[in-house]
Amino acid sequence: MRTPTASLVASTLAAVATAALVYAQEKTVDQGVYTAGQAARGGKVFESQCTTCHREPGGVAAVLAGDRFTRTFGDATLQTVFTTIKTTMPRTAPGSLSDADYVDIVAHLLRINSYPDGMNELGVTDLPGIKIPGQTGDLEFALVQVVGCLSQQGRNWTLHTATDPVRTREPDAARDNEAATLDAAAPGTRTFRLQQVYGAPPGWTNQKVAAKGFLTRTATDERITVSSLRPLTTACSN
Repeated sequence: MRTPTASLVASTLAAVATAALVYAQEKTVDQGVYTAGQAARGGKVFESQCTTCHREPGGVAAVLAGDRFTRTFGDATLQTVFTTIKTTMPRTAPGSLSDADYVDIVAHLLRINSYPDGMNELGVTDLPGIKIPGQTGDLEFALVQVVGCLSQQGRNWTLHTATDPVRTREPDAARDNEAATLDAAAPGTRTFRLQQVYGAPPGWTNQKVAAKGFLTRTATDERITVSSLRPLTTACSN
């Protein structure tokens, strides 16, 4: 069954405009900072120059994807990634590739780590201003998911007894195969004011829901500019 979300979230254009304001605060690799074509070029260079070491089994260096990539480069900028690979790779001739090739390899690494591509190619001058989010770093301005109880206070909609926010790369509502796990999450202690929510379908108030959106903080509260909401099974106590 399709989840009704249209009445909960403002128009897509409004959400995109708000997201643009959020992004302006701090640019991250979640925003699509390279192109698919650039990553493809970088993949070819990586295949010819790097996979002898960075392929398991049999490689002498770690695979540069998944948790290891985040642990190594989380909360760093792409300049750090660029400098690291330029000064250490290829193993027998560090620094022997062009800067353009090294930037393309950075784009390839972003792709294999599931960061989205975008409309513009990544350039050398862009690297210092783009951050790789850490798993446990500051989540402000990041796309996150929380689970909590939906309620209305005056004109404002909030999630109370909500879980701690976790980073997500999918702005769409949680899928059916995720819903049971989310519903089983223990109640949390957080409260989030929901932005771009103007009304709830009948039965959603005081219902446990999974919300996704961009996290921001003020002096008095935490807010989520909502990209999607999904109702779960559990009803919340008043």
